[in-house]
Amino acid sequence: MIAGKLTTLVLGWSLALLISALLVSAGQRWPDPLPVVAWQVWGLVLIPPLLMGVWIASRWRR
Repeated sequence: MIAGKLTTLVLGWSLALLISALLVSAGQRWPDPLPVVAWQVWGLVLIPPLLMGVWIASRWRR
């Protein structure tokens, strides 16, 4: 049981490290900031929580 949790933890940290390295690499490749588009910002802020809410509600026991 401990080994399974440790494996999950290591995989999660590895994924986070990989994403971080990719973001650093992208920042060095394209140093100019992206243009801010209001509808894209609102979509990125609102859509993930809404999807999570729908997923939680779909699994809610009645």
